[in-house]
Amino acid sequence: HLAFVVQCKAGQDLGLDMHTDACDVTLNVCLGRDFTGAGLTLCGLRGGEPPSRGGGDGRERTLRHVHAHTRGHAILHLGRQRHGADDIVTGERYNLILWNKSSHHRLSKDFLAKYRSRPPAAPGGEAASGGGGGGGKLEAGGG
Repeated sequence: HLAFVVQCKAGQDLGLDMHTDACDVTLNVCLGRDFTGAGLTLCGLRGGEPPSRGGGDGRERTLRHVHAHTRGHAILHLGRQRHGADDIVTGERYNLILWNKSSHHRLSKDFLAKYRSRPPAAPGGEAASGGGGGGGKLEAGGG
């Protein structure tokens, strides 16, 4: 687990580009101050939706929800849910972020099959760099 506080202040901090978190589940608690803007935009799941939600690729860039932070309230989302913080317009906001990992989940057949398989071969027979998820990286920059 990892916990940290994020501060957003009008005139100093802009939003945070779309990214995924280096965890299985994220808890984001708005600690407050007075502010406007700085919502949380949530898109689809990195690596595609599970079959129970329609499956298929390309949905990770689809807008799902825009969450308006309220002091004393929290939002819980999957670490592989693409999300980003919108620009703060006025005031100052603090959020407590808790990244949680599940050893049980990470040892499951589904997780191992998805994240521990060999990357696809690139043209010319060499393994492609980068690629699919997990591995403890924070993926930022709208990708």
